[in-house]
Amino acid sequence: MAGPILSVRDLHTHFFADEGVVRAVDGTSFDLYAGQTLGIVGESGCGKSVTARSILRIVDRPGRIVSGEILLRRADGSVVDMVQLPADGRDARAIRGGEIGLVFQEPMRSLSAFHSIGNQLVEAIRLHSTLSKKAARQRAIELLAMVGIPRPQQRVDAYSFELSGGLRQRVMIATALLCEP
Repeated sequence: MAGPILSVRDLHTHFFADEGVVRAVDGTSFDLYAGQTLGIVGESGCGKSVTARSILRIVDRPGRIVSGEILLRRADGSVVDMVQLPADGRDARAIRGGEIGLVFQEPMRSLSAFHSIGNQLVEAIRLHSTLSKKAARQRAIELLAMVGIPRPQQRVDAYSFELSGGLRQRVMIATALLCEP
């Protein structure tokens, strides 16, 4: 595949609050190529997470992308500008997880304390596939094993607060991999 699989061009994501505008991402540009690793580094609060959330179209309110392009080259060679997709639309949801995965830094903010790890994985698997509940549970166990969680058959029924921080992070990696993006 020629060219980058993801091009971010002059991205601006701002948060509009009563106190004023916070320019969380203010002109970021980069390319990501297949088979390569791109690291985005910077001090706390510089916009790394907001950049990632912008790419996936999951910026929390009162934030929004105000300008720029996020060009994703899809497996069929077509290119879609993520900025032009409605954030809650079918196309953006299909790309999230299916083509782009994200491992959040703080798993306790992303995992529910009220549902088992397995239930959360099964729900996500079934949302993006046609697997039965039983097959999705088996896939969840396979994913937990794949990311190195000991005793995945038992841990699938655990709740996030029953796992260490490292194991919770592995659950987040499993979640990001479940649709094989």
